[in-house]
Amino acid sequence: MKKFILFFLLLLVAFPTFTEATEASTVKSIKITETTPVFDDYQKVAVFLKGTSHTVVNESNLFYHTFIGNDQVKLSKKKAVIIKDPPNNWKAAHPVRAKTSKPVQILDRPAVKANSIGHIQPNMTINVQRLKGNYYPVLIGGKTGYIHKNELLIEPGIPVLMYHDLVRSKTDQNASTLEIAKFKEQMDYLKANNWTTITPQQLESWVAKKGTLPKKSVLITFDDGYKSTIDLAYPILKNHGFQATSFLITSRIDRISTVSEQDIIQTQDVYSYQNHTHLFHMFNSFTNLSLLQYESELAIFEDIQTANETIEQIIGGDYQVMAHAYPYGKRSLAAIYALQSAGITSAYTIDEGNVFQGDSLFDLKRQRIHSNMNLKQFADKLQGR
Repeated sequence: MKKFILFFLLLLVAFPTFTEATEASTVKSIKITETTPVFDDYQKVAVFLKGTSHTVVNESNLFYHTFIGNDQVKLSKKKAVIIKDPPNNWKAAHPVRAKTSKPVQILDRPAVKANSIGHIQPNMTINVQRLKGNYYPVLIGGKTGYIHKNELLIEPGIPVLMYHDLVRSKTDQNASTLEIAKFKEQMDYLKANNWTTITPQQLESWVAKKGTLPKKSVLITFDDGYKSTIDLAYPILKNHGFQATSFLITSRIDRISTVSEQDIIQTQDVYSYQNHTHLFHMFNSFTNLSLLQYESELAIFEDIQTANETIEQIIGGDYQVMAHAYPYGKRSLAAIYALQSAGITSAYTIDEGNVFQGDSLFDLKRQRIHSNMNLKQFADKLQGR
């Protein structure tokens, strides 16, 4: 037996195995020395041109790894050299999902006479940023590239609109407080353009590829349970035949500025009432963390469960809370585990963007609706632009 083990060890020394182990690297930049194909795990997705520079996020024995849109890609180390200064000018804010139907040129600036820095293969899905002039910004190797709007097919996805408080007339600069006239204008637009309002249950089923939705579907959500969702929004929504979702902070029910138990009972023909925590809607400005980021999983579970039970007891019957909106959009792995343990099956962020099939059900994006937005900007958000 000892002789066998010794023989095996000698074989390992004589014939070492080679694996493509990927290691996280410090941020570095590379310059392409020869025009080179770029791959994801399965296929060629793009081409980087000779002389262009890109930021490396990881590297392995054979490849440098970087990003195109939100997707990590790789290229051969033989086609690039390390350079000193990382070209880090990318600023992500408003993701838009697009498809290519042909090879698409990536430009170094948004101009007709711009230089090409590479191209993306046909039939690729990429994440770009909201249209600026005639060009979509795109993350290409750690810096901003540009693609002309005529080169891409935009995939709209499903918009989830995020509202907070409504007022008859604005007296402050809070962008999340919307005048009722502007809200009505937006609802009129949805009605006139044949949009169908849906519930969190319907969206969840569609995201999980278990159900279908009308082509122009939209989920309307309100955070915090303001009284204005009853006094101002409800009549407009009901008149338009719309559904909406209200995420409640249940410890604040029955205050002067928030919904009452009676409001909840009487408005279920329009609203689906869901979870926005019980007592854990708090934020520490010194640490920049919410309670859902630093409390224990057990403490978060107990708070979420209390909010669920409060809503379910008010509504009665077999009503079951199934959706959650993260306070301030902040979350943690412990929070997700706690939500799942409490029976929550989908959760919404405040990250900008529309929702697509296959998205994580606990990381669903929304479109913020603010008071400075005009109707064209509202329409663009619906289309994921």
